[in-house]
Amino acid sequence: MFRFLFRLYLLVFLACAFSIVFVNYGFLRLFHERLTLEQRQNLNPYVVVLTDYMERQPAAERASALTKLNLLGHDVFTIATPQEVSQLNAEQQRDLRDGKLVLSMDAHDYYLPLPSGMVVRAHTGDDDSNEVAIKAWAYAVLALAVLLSLVIWIHYHWRELRKLEMAARAFGAGSLSTRADISKKSNIYSLSRQFNEMAGQIEASIQHQRDMMNGISHELKTPLARLEFGLALLQSPEFPERQRKRVQGLLNDVHELDDLVTEILVLSRLEQRDAHMMSMQVSVGELLDSIAANVAGEMLDRDLSLTVMTRGAPAHHLCDPKLIARALLNLIRNSIRYACGTITLGATTGAAGALVLTVEDDGPGIPAAERTRVFEPFHRLDSSRDRHTGGFGLGLAIVKRVALMHGGEVFLEEAASGGARFVLTLPAAAASGMKSGGAYRPLA
Repeated sequence: MFRFLFRLYLLVFLACAFSIVFVNYGFLRLFHERLTLEQRQNLNPYVVVLTDYMERQPAAERASALTKLNLLGHDVFTIATPQEVSQLNAEQQRDLRDGKLVLSMDAHDYYLPLPSGMVVRAHTGDDDSNEVAIKAWAYAVLALAVLLSLVIWIHYHWRELRKLEMAARAFGAGSLSTRADISKKSNIYSLSRQFNEMAGQIEASIQHQRDMMNGISHELKTPLARLEFGLALLQSPEFPERQRKRVQGLLNDVHELDDLVTEILVLSRLEQRDAHMMSMQVSVGELLDSIAANVAGEMLDRDLSLTVMTRGAPAHHLCDPKLIARALLNLIRNSIRYACGTITLGATTGAAGALVLTVEDDGPGIPAAERTRVFEPFHRLDSSRDRHTGGFGLGLAIVKRVALMHGGEVFLEEAASGGARFVLTLPAAAASGMKSGGAYRPLA
């Protein structure tokens, strides 16, 4: 702290010293004309008396009269020689010819023209020792006042900075819940607020990673346990048909593991914003039709019907068709698990030209208290929409990340039939800041 204070005080001291020197010398030249006019007004009675005194003296005795006058005051009066007058600039010499008092550039001398043509030079003299001492004390008091002000100011802010430093140390040591408690009146309050926001984001990110690792570990245990159990059964003698079923079950477990790892990788890329977005003008109708064709087989297997509604939707929209298709497929496959007979895929135009995509089913629905948490990774409900219907709990999390990458949002509400209605909103290109990257081709 003392090193910082010394450096800052030295800088302020030098700045003040430079300012004092500049004011004492630079201002004399900058405002010389104004000072001359002021001196003429202030010294006008003095000039009248001096002129009368000099005019009453014989020409030969005027020099001695000025010598006597010098004994009575601080100023030194002399008769200006032609060489001294010639050193004045043209404007000052013109003022002397007009009978006006002239002030020197350093304001230490003034020249008074007499009616007889003689010019009296008055030198104010250098500061005496008493005046120098007074100025020295005045500057010392000014320096102490500046030092005291800096000490008070730095002490207050140094205390706040120490709080921020201690919070940063504690956070770096692993106490992720640490926040900097800085007064709103402090000048570093905005810095502490940014630190707290950063700390909150880091804490949330680390907690999310922990939850992800716990979820991944839990999800991997089940297929691995089945594989281990299946391999153990294969070691015992069985009929060929049963062995084939065992092998097929093991292959299904391997496929489940592969799907799980794929979903985790996709979610991880979306979380880290590593997924490369290829934004382009997409035909909304063609996109929804291609998605419907992609899930037609699954709908037929479950004896479900899919209705596509695009009335009121924009003809084209700027987005990444692959990511949006992935999000809509996740929503539709989520609805396939719970729908009783009908799923509706719709598109409309929202506020400010946004594209609003909806997926609605006539299943059991989701309680209001759980409608936000369903978008968390590995989250499953303890209701009819539970883990026994399949999936890893990552599909809706991927949907949320896709929406965020497009600058939009996704939320869940109750459908008119009592089922679930997912709403995915994608803002217009101007609102999301995306740029077009080419033309769209429907999904194969």
